[in-house]
Amino acid sequence: MLIGVACLLVFLLMALLMYSRRLSALLALPLMAVVIAVIAQIPAPEIVSKVLNEGALKLNATYTTTMFGAMLAELMNKQGIAKSLVRWVAEFAGDNPFLLAVILTLTTALLFSTLGGLGAVIMVGTIVLPVMLSLGIANIVAGSLFLFGISLGGLFNISGWQLYSDVLKIQPAAIIAFVVPLSLITAFTILCLLTLELRSWKNWKYLVSFTSLLAAAGFWIYKNHSQESASTAAAVCDNNSVIGFGILLLVLAAIALYRQKADAQSNPGIALITPLVPLFLVLCFHWAFIPAFMAGLAFGTLVTWKRNSINVLTRSIIDGITAVIPAVCLMMGIGMLINAVSHKAVTASIQPILTQVIPTHALPYVIVFSLIAPLALYRGPLSLWGMGSGLVSLVQKATTLTSPAIMAMLLSVGTLQGVCDPTNTQNIWVATYLGTDTQVILKKTIPYAWVIAVGGLILAVAFGYVPI
Repeated sequence: MLIGVACLLVFLLMALLMYSRRLSALLALPLMAVVIAVIAQIPAPEIVSKVLNEGALKLNATYTTTMFGAMLAELMNKQGIAKSLVRWVAEFAGDNPFLLAVILTLTTALLFSTLGGLGAVIMVGTIVLPVMLSLGIANIVAGSLFLFGISLGGLFNISGWQLYSDVLKIQPAAIIAFVVPLSLITAFTILCLLTLELRSWKNWKYLVSFTSLLAAAGFWIYKNHSQESASTAAAVCDNNSVIGFGILLLVLAAIALYRQKADAQSNPGIALITPLVPLFLVLCFHWAFIPAFMAGLAFGTLVTWKRNSINVLTRSIIDGITAVIPAVCLMMGIGMLINAVSHKAVTASIQPILTQVIPTHALPYVIVFSLIAPLALYRGPLSLWGMGSGLVSLVQKATTLTSPAIMAMLLSVGTLQGVCDPTNTQNIWVATYLGTDTQVILKKTIPYAWVIAVGGLILAVAFGYVPI
């Protein structure tokens, strides 16, 4: 018991150090892994081999997937696909502030289902935010909508799904079974934010109309949801889809030859669907993540072919990997921490404590995690991209909470971290660009993000992830 208390105190100390910005998560996570291993009296050879060596490699599938996702994001940036999509939407959306804000937020979400990193945030934000501001939308509202759009798109970013697959051993089918209805809750909350902040009675008709559509979609999902859809059984890649996509690439290659001969410089309209290609292949044809991103790279390169496309593709691969190196290092630290807290010496000492405090039934699950949702901020114990990576493994081993229940909780409360956290690079850039402060963004967005968190927890109970 004393060892368990000491390990939890280490978690608390590291949280305070990260909160006060005296220690970065990149350093805090591996340091925490070593300290916990020493406290639990894990033999030194095991600390070196199991915690450090195997831990650094534990999430190799996750950070490899992240690299391929970053390559596609860089290609979209360099070939002008992302800018073209935002400008096309802004040009044809009209001058209605409500409708334009909704469309731009959805466009941001679409882009960030593939894009990631501060570079993409700056590229999209410098287009989206001025358009919103030009129609009289307040700067803090425009910034909040942009951040919610990034978060909404992040729910469908399949690079992020790989982390849940590695840590909780959940297949994409189980993730999407929860992500889709959670995205409807997020979309409804965004509509409420926009309606309340624009302070115009005429916008209520739009809120009612959009809400009706979301409610119909939500009802259909609930009626068609089954335990089979949320199972952890791996789906098999569809053979016909591989053949069909191969034929498509041959057609695009022929078109690319024509574009090279004609020295074409503009991108065709079909290039705008590039961010949807990997998502479509994963969801509809059960492709694995890495081949899906490779398919997206091939599609994006051929459909926008120019004389320098080979160089652009090569540069995108290099720059994409470079951009996610900090995230890769963070995942190595996460793997070390997971291996440390998963050791029997640690789980045996902390299990008695966790079984007393972690809610495992429906009502306590919703109430407790709703109240402590802000612990997802500052890479705290409810953030899978921070200290939560270690606690998740402990909770999974020491309690009766199922993997879908833990996943649902992390995705729900993760909205606060993704949208509100003042330490996020996107929040810092948005605040600086708009001439405000990250704490102002936190105060504006946290009530709405909290609503999403509570809604997600209730959704998990409705889907039967947590026993009554």
